[in-house]
Amino acid sequence: MKNSPRKLILLTASIAFMLAAASAKEKEHNWQTATVISQNLSSQAAGAYAAPIGTGVIGVPLYRRTNDAVVETSQYRLEWNEVGRNAVILPVNGQVKFYQDGSHFVVPDVKNHKHKFVLVSVTALH
Repeated sequence: MKNSPRKLILLTASIAFMLAAASAKEKEHNWQTATVISQNLSSQAAGAYAAPIGTGVIGVPLYRRTNDAVVETSQYRLEWNEVGRNAVILPVNGQVKFYQDGSHFVVPDVKNHKHKFVLVSVTALH
């Protein structure tokens, strides 16, 4: 029973942590739908990385991958841009759901990974 106070403190801390984790829900999002008008996936050369191998050095090309999309909601035509390695493939002429998180438009993929797009332009439809 020598370690009883220590065990009690650890047990209390563990319970407090589990309660905090259980009550910390992801905030509710204002989901919207849009029709995908077009999508353009591209890759541009962005320089090179000098990678050391043994006593030598080789040049490894670096690429910048972008994902440009045009979507329409009931009121606006939005042009989005995403930069990153893993682009989401959108269904052209199909529907996509998204929500706005600050200055980003977040689109989940089929694996529920979040893809963050920035707004390039907006045009009112009416």
